[in-house]
Amino acid sequence: MTITHSHPKALPYLCLTEMWERFGFYVVQGMLVLYMTKALHFSDDSGYTTMGAFWALAYLSPFVGGSLADRLLGFKTSTLLGGIFLSCGYAMLALPWPGGFYFSLATIIIGNGLLKPSISSLLGSLYEMGNPNRESGFTLFYIGINFGALLAGVSSGYIKNNFGWHAGFALASIGLVIGLVTFIIGLKNMAELHPHSNNTRPKIHLFAKLTIALGCVVTIYLIGLLLQNSTLSKWLLPGGGIALLIYLTVMTWRQEPDFRRRLLTLNTLIISSVVFWMIYMQMFFSYSLFIDRLVKKEWLGIQIPTTAFYAVENLFIVILGPAFAWSWQTLNQANKNPSSFSKFVFAIAFAGLGSLTLFASTYFPDANSLINPLWIVVAYFLVAFGEMLLSPIGLSAVTTLAPRHLVGMMMGVWFVALGFGGQFAGWLAKLSNIPEDMTDPTAQLLIYRHAFVDYAYLAFGVAVALFVIQMVLRRFLRAA
Repeated sequence: MTITHSHPKALPYLCLTEMWERFGFYVVQGMLVLYMTKALHFSDDSGYTTMGAFWALAYLSPFVGGSLADRLLGFKTSTLLGGIFLSCGYAMLALPWPGGFYFSLATIIIGNGLLKPSISSLLGSLYEMGNPNRESGFTLFYIGINFGALLAGVSSGYIKNNFGWHAGFALASIGLVIGLVTFIIGLKNMAELHPHSNNTRPKIHLFAKLTIALGCVVTIYLIGLLLQNSTLSKWLLPGGGIALLIYLTVMTWRQEPDFRRRLLTLNTLIISSVVFWMIYMQMFFSYSLFIDRLVKKEWLGIQIPTTAFYAVENLFIVILGPAFAWSWQTLNQANKNPSSFSKFVFAIAFAGLGSLTLFASTYFPDANSLINPLWIVVAYFLVAFGEMLLSPIGLSAVTTLAPRHLVGMMMGVWFVALGFGGQFAGWLAKLSNIPEDMTDPTAQLLIYRHAFVDYAYLAFGVAVALFVIQMVLRRFLRAA
């Protein structure tokens, strides 16, 4: 095969599809913990528990969805089906139907599981092996993700404040419909290079399609019940994580030596990413409630919705993204591109610096015990810098290091790690629980101060540990 060293024609369509998909997802994520604590009257603890379980399941489901895409559906069909479920889930949240809250979340989980690994794997399959533009392509793809999140943060708060919670959720559903239309228009440019895209993949019969659809519906019902049982979700999800870790270990050691080394490296990167996501997701957990309660939300006389603050981080991603894409391409041409391990070490350290900035902010409240919003801007810049060092690099690493027949499944595992980051983020956020009867802002600041510095300690400790692991792993793989 001749390597053209160019970006595929489908890249703009996939970027736009993912932009609108992330728009819908982040409209919901930005409002969810606020919706639970304000509209549904959850306590901080129960809100964090439900949010953590939802994040975990939303990103555990891509493991199954990726496998279905690999074995049966293909990346295109799985992406389309996932988009339909996501749009339906958001529309269900928009209905005045309190009893359906958990089943709406369950529908979103199924949609995310089908779409997320498939669209990323589809992009990877469109690059020939050895194309040095792969990392920059995934970085541009990641800009699309964050531009969608930026639009969500800017618009959702104002829509919610003027038209209510359910109008905000309806906005998310509309975004998914636009994304699906964009994907369908671009299908002609998406001739997959993945082995399952050719004529050797058996045609799925109507009975198999109906079985998959029925299985999705039954799973939605079961997940809805699971989300309502906080005790079950607390222990079942970590148990599933341990089982998955054992499975990955066995699968890795059963591979041929070259694939074994590559999978060992990839699995180490994926496991380390969990810590970054634990801290990153505080933007939708403890950071969100901290901003809502203790940050001055006004600029030049304009009231700023709480949900607009996380859009600051996405704005930095959009600004930094082209520079990062150019940097990786330039460094690669000069054979000076840092390893994925090194990028992950710095990514986790930057997440810690973001937490440390918020910790420092609690020492400088104004006369009304409110924090200057510029502290949030600085903290989210540091988090954004770390995200650019980890997330697009991780997506690219999966499509590079995983054996071709396991790309979809390993992309699912990447998102599983993000899911466990969400689960553990819920646990970590409980360090900042504010008792329902505590109204003194000074006392609340003290609780957040201790929580934020603990987040920083965790990040810096893991960054150092990962640096050491990198040295050990290099020697091990060299000797193997």
